[in-house]
Amino acid sequence: MPKVNLKKLAKKASRTLAKVYRKIEKKPKKSKRIKILTKTNSQIRFIQKLKEKKEKQKHKERLIKLQVTKDRNLEKKRLKDEEIKLKNKELRLKEEELKLKLAEQKLKEQTEQRLQDQEQRRKDEERRLRKEAQRIRDEEKRSREAAEQRLRDEQQRIRDEHQRRRDEEQRKRDEEEKRKLEAEQRIRDEEKRAKEEEERKKLETEKRIETEQKKLIEEEERKKNEAEQLRLTEWEQKFDAERKKREEEEFLKEEELKQKEEERRQRLLSEEKNPNKIN
Repeated sequence: MPKVNLKKLAKKASRTLAKVYRKIEKKPKKSKRIKILTKTNSQIRFIQKLKEKKEKQKHKERLIKLQVTKDRNLEKKRLKDEEIKLKNKELRLKEEELKLKLAEQKLKEQTEQRLQDQEQRRKDEERRLRKEAQRIRDEEKRSREAAEQRLRDEQQRIRDEHQRRRDEEQRKRDEEEKRKLEAEQRIRDEEKRAKEEEERKKLETEKRIETEQKKLIEEEERKKNEAEQLRLTEWEQKFDAERKKREEEEFLKEEELKQKEEERRQRLLSEEKNPNKIN
């Protein structure tokens, strides 16, 4: 999205408004004011639309990044779960293999013991048979107890290993959740900071536009006052000129009357001096 240079836009608006003022300077005050306000509101709406479009684009990009991060984390968790399942399966196979080995060992020991018993029975059929039977029972018991103890130890070790793995997985999940929450908080903080910065810039722009508009109105009032003062001065000069002209005309009329009166008086005096002329 192209960036809007507010300073250039304000200068351009000022030049445009100055041209409009010059064009409508001879028009009535009411229509001139309506035209100025309409032009200013259009510029403000244009700036607001640009800001809203830019904010929507930024919000869309943030949502896409969050979705990509979420998908990547889900894929990592799925792979981790598959790995845990495979390891658990290997542990079960090892446990079954251990059981088979213990059974084979037991069978081998029993076979060897039977061979020994047969050899011993040949030497001392009755006495050795009882002793050997007791020994076999004791040996089987010890072997069984030892095998059972080994099995219990191995099972406990497997359970401990499983518990350790579960604890490790839980710790990793907790760390991942903590990082996720921290990332979300940072995003919210950044969005809040960006929103506050945008609001501050918006207020500054509106204030500059308001100040510029006020200056234009004051300039218009000053020009109007100067024009009014000029018209008043011209009217006073015209009035003085007309007054002087009337005074001169009255003076000339008075002089003309005086001249005629003097001529009439001279004529009367001449007639008085020459009575024959009257007859």
